[in-house]
Amino acid sequence: MRRLKVDPGLIGAGVQYHSARLSSDEVNCDISALRPIRSVLSSRDFWQLQDHRQRCETIGGDLFLRLGRLIRAKMVDAHVVSLSEIPENVVTGTSRIAYAIGNGRSEIRTLYHWGYSDTEKHQLPVGGFLGATLIGMAAGQRSTLLNGAGVAGEVTVLSIIHQPEYASRTFC
Repeated sequence: MRRLKVDPGLIGAGVQYHSARLSSDEVNCDISALRPIRSVLSSRDFWQLQDHRQRCETIGGDLFLRLGRLIRAKMVDAHVVSLSEIPENVVTGTSRIAYAIGNGRSEIRTLYHWGYSDTEKHQLPVGGFLGATLIGMAAGQRSTLLNGAGVAGEVTVLSIIHQPEYASRTFC
């Protein structure tokens, strides 16, 4: 694993977006090879991911191009279903989930695509490396977690606490 030298002048939130210049081999690596699971996406989430990918490619730079490639890899092998067919144990763009990174403590977050609600604490954007990895995974699944510099570890979906898409369905 490569160590990144962080500019001592960077403090606060700016540190998380600082990344080293990647070599062309690292930028062009086959991200899809690191994604062993097939995601299940609602058609709504699929199109939202398409928007996230296009935004990453428009912004450019090593970090956003790598994120765009991760999103593209997620979309290419995804099983896309209608919103009414999404299983209740699958992470969607509005799910409240419990997950753990590596052997760390479990965390609970609510995923969102765009905007941010000041009333809801502990939100996680789908348009980032962690959110893009989690969306479409089922409870109990593990996946490689990438960041701007390479592999950051492994993430496990522990449970789906609340899925608005599933809760809003009416059953006969």
